[in-house]
Amino acid sequence: MLTPLDIQKKEFKHSFRGYSEEEVDAFLDLVVQDYENLIRENQELREKVVQTEQSMARYREVEDAIKDTMVMAQKNTEELRQNAEKEAALLLDRTRLEADKLTRAAEREAAALRQDAEKKLKQVVEEYHRLQSESHMFRVRFRSLLEAQIKALESEEKELSSDDEQDGRDT
Repeated sequence: MLTPLDIQKKEFKHSFRGYSEEEVDAFLDLVVQDYENLIRENQELREKVVQTEQSMARYREVEDAIKDTMVMAQKNTEELRQNAEKEAALLLDRTRLEADKLTRAAEREAAALRQDAEKKLKQVVEEYHRLQSESHMFRVRFRSLLEAQIKALESEEKELSSDDEQDGRDT
């Protein structure tokens, strides 16, 4: 690759009807200056590309962490739902078994136990609905976080684009 120093040190043979030495030297000085500017600008652009790639890698890591968190939250929500359903089913089955074993004399006591089990079932169902609501809120907040991250990334890309355009007008 030709360097500015190569251009500066280039000498031409003198001839009787050759080019004006001052004009050739002045033109070579302009070429050297422009070439140095291009090399400097090229280096700056390479550094910007490296910085952009590093930023993208960081954003990808954040995105992966967010995705992992979402998967984990969905898994936990499903497990909580399944556990609540199992607990409700177990409570209902236990209540039915006890009711079958009781005699007529103990029916009032069985009714009280059944009411107690239904109350617990209602609480479990309410807890289930509360957890669903919390899960929904988490997804909404998480979506907002992702959108904010995307906007920040787009803003950074716009800044980089405008910097590139500004650099293009400056040269």
